[in-house]
Amino acid sequence: MSTAADYEAQAAEALVQLGEAKTEAERARLRRAHGVYKKLAANVSEAAARVAARTPPVKKPHKKTSTGLFK
Repeated sequence: MSTAADYEAQAAEALVQLGEAKTEAERARLRRAHGVYKKLAANVSEAAARVAARTPPVKKPHKKTSTGLFK
């Protein structure tokens, strides 16, 4: 899984390529890619914060269940 830093680097690379773009279609694609990478970076960092804040699961002992047919 990629980290937020990876997505930030890809967003920066898209901005550099945007400066060098020659056609309007290429500029539109790179603007969209930059926005997507920024959003992915934010989502990854928020997800990591949620995982860090979550309490660990509590192990419960196995409960034997009976059908009531045999005693």
